Amino acid sequence: MENKEQQESVTYYPEFVYSWANRLLHWIRAVVITGLSVTGFYIADPFLSPGNTEDLLFAQWGAWHDIFGSVLISAGVLRIYLFFFGKNHEKETRSIKDVLSIKSWITQLKSYFFVGELQKKGIYGPLQFVTYMAIMALVIVASLTGLMLYANVYHLGFGALIAEPMSVMTSWLGGLANVRLIHHITMWGFLIFIPIHIYLVIWSAIRYKHGALDVMFTGYDYHKKKKKEI
Repeated sequence: MENKEQQESVTYYPEFVYSWANRLLHWIRAVVITGLSVTGFYIADPFLSPGNTEDLLFAQWGAWHDIFGSVLISAGVLRIYLFFFGKNHEKETRSIKDVLSIKSWITQLKSYFFVGELQKKGIYGPLQFVTYMAIMALVIVASLTGLMLYANVYHLGFGALIAEPMSVMTSWLGGLANVRLIHHITMWGFLIFIPIHIYLVIWSAIRYKHGALDVMFTGYDYHKKKKKEI
């Protein structure tokens, strides 16, 4: 009787996870958060002097900050809509099952010590999902505090339209000084997250040989598929 040796080879199959809209919004938010951070630093501490009194340099930086902020608010609202109602929203919302599973948390934390790998029910692991929700919370806080500051400066048009509700929210937070401080803290939240995010994306791509590094370009992630050869 012939002995048959079984060898196990590992192949990867592609899974479409991010629509073009989600990928586009990801890069839009990356650009505008960078723009907001740079212009925000200048607004907090103007370090450039205008060439002459007609340049109105501070106003120009402030205008760009307002433009970037408007884009961030629009992109944030659309991203929240896609999370709940987008074409692939079920793949994202399925990740909540992992968040509620202690076993999934333990498995993912162990994976950072090179022990095993989480077989995710959705797109995100539990730690990843909670982190992204925290970033979305930062976007909401930054947007609301930014609107409060905007309404305090611009009293016509859109500023006049949102003046009353923003004034009430400003009072809840204890005044404009607190609003500005909270707005500033959210920026540091983004600045801390960005390098960690980039590091973990690269680490994950190297660690698991997935398409994690290019998923926001192609929309595809890759998963292991074991096949027995006789």
